[in-house]
Parts: sequence; structure tokens; C-alpha cells
Amino acid sequence: MQQPGEQIDRITDLSVTVEKTFASPGVPRERVIGTGIFLAILGGFTVMVAAIQGASVLISTIIGAAFILGFIGYLRVIAPQPFRVQFGADSLIYQEGGADETAIPWDKVVRVKEERFPNGLPISVAVYKRVGERGVHRAFLIWRDDLPGFEMFVNTLRERVSPETRWNIETVHE
Repeated sequence: MQQPGEQIDRITDLSVTVEKTFASPGVPRERVIGTGIFLAILGGFTVMVAAIQGASVLISTIIGAAFILGFIGYLRVIAPQPFRVQFGADSLIYQEGGADETAIPWDKVVRVKEERFPNGLPISVAVYKRVGERGVHRAFLIWRDDLPGFEMFVNTLRERVSPETRWNIETVHE
């Protein structure tokens, strides 16, 4: 069974096709537990201040609780979902969370945008696919922090896309 963050090379029996899979674990369990403990301590501190100061800080306590709940909501929205990118013989397959797989035939991959730091370290990769006759749509975006083995992923993608595919490299944070 494949573990999150593990890369797998497979050869299918019917045709000698090498398939490479990159998987992201999402938010590590330890980080979720640590954040939960921190928020519990912060909530306890807010209640303690309210108890010590009495009714004079009732409004401040309500505002503090609203900020804590807002922070929890924010973390739920921005937390990276587990995902998987698979390099097949005839398509690039992307699946996020429990959603359906999105298969992009290699001839429909029309552009790749790579962002790098000024020192040349890749930071993100966006893959664009052709939709319809003239339209181009971003299929997915992967950030360096979300995928173990990110540089290997970028190199594998560079090897697999056709030479006609536009590969834009943009330097950020200059």
C-alpha cells in the first residue's frame, strides 16, 4: 500500500509503460494536534482573563472568542488537502482529497508555469490544459511545501511534456 509522500514506479503488464506517482499527505497529524493544543491554551487564557477581570471585559472576551473561532475557520480553509499526481503513458492524472480523478491527455497540456526564487529554487508549478478549441484553463497548481520530492516532480514533468509545450519560468520575491 502506498504511504503519503511516497513515490511509486510501476510497469504495467500489457504495455511496457512506466507510471510514476507523487502523493502529498496534506496536513500532518502532529501539526493538527499541536495547533489544537495551542488553540485550547489560547481559549483557556481568554476565559481566565475574563474570570479574573469580571464583567468589565465581557466584550473583550467575546471579541477574543470570535478571533479564535475565526482563526480555526481560516485554518480549515487554507489547510492543504491530500492529493496525488500520476504520470501515465497517455495522460497526467490529478486527484485531490476524495474527489474524482482528472485525467489530462499529454497533448492537451499546453502550458506549464514554474515560479522560482531568485536563487533558482522552484516554488510552485501550475499546469494548464486546453479546453475547447481556443480556451486554456489552469488544471492544477502545486506548491513546494505541499509535495515531498517537489524538485523530482518538476523534473519528471519537464521530461514528460511535449517539446511544443510552453514552459514559463517566473522569478518571484525579487
